[in-house]
Amino acid sequence: MNRAFRFAALMFLLNLFLSGCSHDQEQGLSQRQIEKLVLAASPHVDSPDIWARAIRESLQELGQPVDKEHACAVISVIMQESSFKTVPKNSGMPNILRKKIENASSNLIVQQLIQLRLDQHAANGNTFRENIDSIKSERDFELWYNEFTSASITKPILIVFNKDISDLVTTLGSMQVSVKFAEHYPKKPKNVGSGSIREILYTCKGGVFYGSARLLDYKHNYDDWKYVFADYNAGRYSSRNAGFQKMLARVARKTVDLDGDLLSYENGKGVPSATYASFIELLKDKEIVFDEEQIRKDFSKEKSYDCGDTWAHKTLGDVYKKKYGRTIYAVLPEISLHSPKFVSKNLTTKWFANRVKGRFIHCMRTRI
Repeated sequence: MNRAFRFAALMFLLNLFLSGCSHDQEQGLSQRQIEKLVLAASPHVDSPDIWARAIRESLQELGQPVDKEHACAVISVIMQESSFKTVPKNSGMPNILRKKIENASSNLIVQQLIQLRLDQHAANGNTFRENIDSIKSERDFELWYNEFTSASITKPILIVFNKDISDLVTTLGSMQVSVKFAEHYPKKPKNVGSGSIREILYTCKGGVFYGSARLLDYKHNYDDWKYVFADYNAGRYSSRNAGFQKMLARVARKTVDLDGDLLSYENGKGVPSATYASFIELLKDKEIVFDEEQIRKDFSKEKSYDCGDTWAHKTLGDVYKKKYGRTIYAVLPEISLHSPKFVSKNLTTKWFANRVKGRFIHCMRTRI
């Protein structure tokens, strides 16, 4: 009886242990494990525990696996975009602002108003002109601009600029997330207060949450993280669309820009592009019967997962496979990156994706 009791007790303890292991696996990586990955990426980062908690909570709230792969993907993008800074520094911000002021208007009266306001004093006692040199980040830029345009004398400047701060600074935070993306994303991060989207993006948790959402929360069939990283930089499905363009260029034997856009965009509206025209020409050359209205509808889905299942995509895939024995699902888009924020020149989406992929590989090799 004693023996049976001891055996039952042993089995009970074993079950407790196994259930605990199972629970830990369901929870994924611990905060401490993610913190080790953060420190491996950036050994001198401030508050690695806070970053680790933000990454872990964001993955959980987004319904993403809290595993090494997904944590490393987020960490690699943060490192590339900001080196783990909630408000990334940018030494070029003063020059960006000066150029915007110089180009604000050819109207002499408006320029005089601007110059008058620049010589007035801000809340810190310095003139607005003097404060330009102290602008080190997007956040500094935003605070300066909001104060500068708050006085009645500078109200006309907003009209002349034809922009407010939401147009001048469009990406924010540690993962440089589009403000518009965050505003339209249906989920909200927990424990970030009740500020505006812009204010939330400047927080550690807010920047990580919305950046992780943009990076991970969409359906795709990529077999390599570099395509996900390229999409983060160039827009979702840009790598898949560039794969379509690559197939088109080869079978049509003509140059097609691998820009990841199947349509051109004018004032936000998609219109037929060079890729579209090349595809129509190919169908005619191959004597393939087609409905051009259907092709327009297919191309209009280029920003969605469904585009890969359209008649246009499947037809090109069939033509390509018949000639080359396989299809191309994705390639890295060849897009030059132009932004006044960039100090370096000749940066491309391919460069961005490969840089982040290198960081990702290093992260995955880290023992935790």
